[in-house]
Amino acid sequence: MTRIPNCAGHARPLPRLALLLLAAVIVAGCATPRPDPEPTPDPEARPELAELPPEVRASLLLSEARSRPDPDRVRSAIEAVLALDRATSDQLDQAESLWAELPEAERDTQEARLLGARLAAAQRDWTLARERLGADDPDDPTRSPEVYRQGLSLHARLLEQEGQWYQALDTRLRLDGLLVMEPDLHGENQERIWGLLAALRPAQRERVVGNHPPDGDAWVSLFRLLRAADTQDEARQAAGQWRERHPSHPANSLLPDLLESHPLATGRPGDTLVLLPLSGELAELGNAILDGITRAFYAEGTGNGRLIVRDTRGEPDAAAALYRRGVESGVAGIIGPLRRESVHQVAQSDETVPSILLNRTETVANSAQTTLALNPEEDARAVADRAARAGWNHPLVLLPEGNFGDRVATAYRAALAEVDHRPRDVIRVQPTAGELNATIGNALGIPQSESRIRDVARRTGLKLEGDPQVRADVDHLFIAGTASQVRRIVPHIHFHQASHLPMMATAHVYAGRADAGRDADLNGIVFPDAPRVFDQVRLLRDQAGTSDEPLPRFVALGMDAMRLSLHQEAIRDAPHHQLTGGAGAWSLNPFSHEWIREPAWARFEQGEPRRIDLPAGES
Repeated sequence: MTRIPNCAGHARPLPRLALLLLAAVIVAGCATPRPDPEPTPDPEARPELAELPPEVRASLLLSEARSRPDPDRVRSAIEAVLALDRATSDQLDQAESLWAELPEAERDTQEARLLGARLAAAQRDWTLARERLGADDPDDPTRSPEVYRQGLSLHARLLEQEGQWYQALDTRLRLDGLLVMEPDLHGENQERIWGLLAALRPAQRERVVGNHPPDGDAWVSLFRLLRAADTQDEARQAAGQWRERHPSHPANSLLPDLLESHPLATGRPGDTLVLLPLSGELAELGNAILDGITRAFYAEGTGNGRLIVRDTRGEPDAAAALYRRGVESGVAGIIGPLRRESVHQVAQSDETVPSILLNRTETVANSAQTTLALNPEEDARAVADRAARAGWNHPLVLLPEGNFGDRVATAYRAALAEVDHRPRDVIRVQPTAGELNATIGNALGIPQSESRIRDVARRTGLKLEGDPQVRADVDHLFIAGTASQVRRIVPHIHFHQASHLPMMATAHVYAGRADAGRDADLNGIVFPDAPRVFDQVRLLRDQAGTSDEPLPRFVALGMDAMRLSLHQEAIRDAPHHQLTGGAGAWSLNPFSHEWIREPAWARFEQGEPRRIDLPAGES
């Protein structure tokens, strides 16, 4: 019998029941442990959110945030909606309602402002996004490196939406170094840098050099080298030399694709639909453009399908209906329409094909559509850009009263602002008015100079003789108007002895036919125009009596539209390419979808326009 000691040190026998219990405990201790019992299911427990499809997860978090709208739940719900590839308008509206209900203190940190700005941007309310993002605050405790990076990225997007290409490029150059550990975002940022370089005017591109060392200079250098290369061999040679100087520059990652874009490929073969006003008030322009399109179509050779021409009669509804039917019929590309209202209507189309729209519109939502135009605004921007490159920063502007002058003034001011300049004065004149001489004299500061002369004479008691001087704060003149209007304005500039100031004008200063007798007063005026116009001038000069081509600018526009239509998809993928045509050298702004023209330049000499942008002996 088993015994255990008692407290006196004597052993006593264990009862049978105790012995059995002890054995059971020993056996239980040696057995395999039992698993814990299953927990009682909690009816309010949620499945793991990370395992749910994104749409379900966003809907679940939105529902939860509406029922219990504490800040953390609200922020999680908004983040889930923003993480969706395509949030529905209802989801965005719910997220916006939740955001609006947050206490003001919860919306005021930099992290929260960024979230609200991202939400506004997802709804394409760019003004609200700008307002919510506000200024960067380095002292805000929520400003983590990730918040700063995301804020900088959103800031770049907002600048792109506002058309501030130079500022957007500056932001993306600063952002690029923060994305080294994010390969996908890094690659996307570099592609946008390349696109922004294409969006810049030449004067803006020159400003990058020296202002964004070291990467900015190298970006511009590569862009210029590849733009100048006509063949793939030239592009590869230029890229190889650039790579030797910049072996670790981030743009090296783009080089393989950029080099593959040389030479420019044509788009998919198929029919081209042309929509133009061939009857009605715009018929003359429409037929001139069609002439150019037809010439270029046959010059490009066969293999591009048929050219299908339809008359829009200048009616927006007719143009929109013809455009829609063209898309449904499966044409490969569309050129036109021409009237601004027609272009605006067509640009709203949900279904489209690669298209060259022959006028500007506010927004082009579909990247398959691009806009091409010859208008006063484009000339004004070209003049501002050339003046900036020449170092002329303080213009005096003389514009006729009326709609034409309004359009030129608006575009010119905006173009000057892009290079941080502004006009000294913008003077609106009526060229046929009797007080034109006094108006121009006053604009040039002549009365003020005469007043100073009289004041000195009065103080000194001397009889002074002297010519009044032109104001000293102006370094060039910009004069816009038709040829007949500018002919009336310029003699008054000569009369007030301001001929020493460089004078610039839009293409409207040249009527399209050389007339040395009438245009002698225009000598010295520099203006942009289509190269084909000067080809006609040279032809007429060399072959006296040959009839000139009617509306050569618009014939050139048609020729260029056809060629751009064939190559626009390739240029969209590699926007450093530039296509030189009869109206100028065209490049694509991949953000605004606008074709930007670098025109030819001429100066009136002996009453005739002469090219000033060609090598010696070619003018």
